[in-house]
Amino acid sequence: MNHFLTHLFQSTRGWLARQPLVQRLFHRFPGLFRFLLRRFDTTTFIGLPLTILLLVIAVNAALLSQLTEDVVESEGVVHLDKAFTAFLYSMRSEWLSHTFYAFTQLGTREAVFAIGGLATIVFLYNRRYTAVLAFWLTMAGVGLSVQYGKKFISRDRPTEVAFYPEHNFSFPSGHATTSMALWGILAYFGYRHLHQRRLRNAVLAGAGALILLVGFSRIYLGVHFLSDVLAGFLLGAMWVLLGISIVEVMSYLRTRKKLRAST
Repeated sequence: MNHFLTHLFQSTRGWLARQPLVQRLFHRFPGLFRFLLRRFDTTTFIGLPLTILLLVIAVNAALLSQLTEDVVESEGVVHLDKAFTAFLYSMRSEWLSHTFYAFTQLGTREAVFAIGGLATIVFLYNRRYTAVLAFWLTMAGVGLSVQYGKKFISRDRPTEVAFYPEHNFSFPSGHATTSMALWGILAYFGYRHLHQRRLRNAVLAGAGALILLVGFSRIYLGVHFLSDVLAGFLLGAMWVLLGISIVEVMSYLRTRKKLRAST
């Protein structure tokens, strides 16, 4: 499939480049057309992969914006949130609440500093300085965006069913955002540096399970609505994609520098 898509994009780009109108525009605006053609280059990350990644970020941002608007203006979303929270509250048990309370700690600020500190030591030991930069920029972006997002939306929590008290606003879920960013970026690093498919799949599956458990725990414990968690996942995913972009672009620039130095 990858070879098919690569051939398809290369053929399409070649066909467009041979069109008379495109050739006339190319001679008139050569710099602009070289830039556009590089966006569909399948041989380097800053070509088609980066273009697709930026499109995914844009779509993610649009979905997050639409969900935020629905939470503020749509009674249907609010009704669904309350109905789902009431359903989970009706099924709540003491032992399961304590279990999910343990899982929810994996999306806390303390988890970021503890696990991020261990990851930083590993990165520094292996001289992965770009990984350290990308990781902490991602987590800093999460912290700031959640903080200002909560203040901007100022949505109250479902305090009447809360398993334990939380004292800030509800939208977006900081735990869901943090877990998506924390375990998502670590899963990317694991996938990037592991070579066995089984280990790669295990890392992705484990990270996905942890992210979903943290998100669900917030709703089950009655401290967030469903839309809070979905917004957190979308926001966290945006920061993960930005962190991945930093690593891949820096890797590309280093490789290009080495190739120039060798020639």
